[in-house]
Amino acid sequence: MSIERLQQKIRQKKTPLALGLCPSAAHVPETILHRFTEAYGDQCRVLCESYRDWGCQLIDAAAERLPAVYLRTAPYLCCGAMGMDVLADLASAAHDSGLYVILDCRADPDAWLATVPAADAVAVLPYEGSDGLPTDEDKGAFALLRTVGSGSGQVQNLVGGDRRLYLAVGDQMDRRGAGAVIETGYSLDIREVRHRLEDVFLIVTNADYETASYAFDDYGRKALLVDEKIQYVENPAAAIDAAVKGLKQWITVL
Repeated sequence: MSIERLQQKIRQKKTPLALGLCPSAAHVPETILHRFTEAYGDQCRVLCESYRDWGCQLIDAAAERLPAVYLRTAPYLCCGAMGMDVLADLASAAHDSGLYVILDCRADPDAWLATVPAADAVAVLPYEGSDGLPTDEDKGAFALLRTVGSGSGQVQNLVGGDRRLYLAVGDQMDRRGAGAVIETGYSLDIREVRHRLEDVFLIVTNADYETASYAFDDYGRKALLVDEKIQYVENPAAAIDAAVKGLKQWITVL
């Protein structure tokens, strides 16, 4: 049900593009950092309030044009309890703005969803099998089949029978109603997963528009591209407009 809601939002916006948030101090405009440095001084508090302020501005800019937001949890977790509060606030703000909220938590989805209840879905490492999926059937799940860690291929490329491990895992996750995430940005990975998992909804990160286009069917459906570059610029509305225009040169949602 949850992934169907995402596809409905994509068809409504005619834009299969998600705002990706993975913040660091380098991603936040200096004016925002300076304002909170003067107000608080404490580095952790400055980062958290800056992430909250800038994240809300990005979400506001995305709400009218994009269907979803993809939140990576690690940067917020590094800021401790304050960071987790910011993450929950941003997820709520995105949800209230009509965006579909995907939480890249990697593990323990039920614990993360209890902390961030506004999330519609989670991205998880699938190697625990069904035990690694959320127990709430109304929450979507996307299995991280291909990740970008330097040693990820040592496991994901292992061959079992007639296929590599990540494809076998993809088959298992498909039977449990999960989508898939491909982080490598390689067209071969995207095409191989799409060929093997014809009906699975794919989330693609770290890819250009042409490469991402291999994830979509002929109707511009069954996939979503995450753009994390938007968070780097001080005029997110203009960046979103440019990203949407660029994507639509390759993908048309019917």
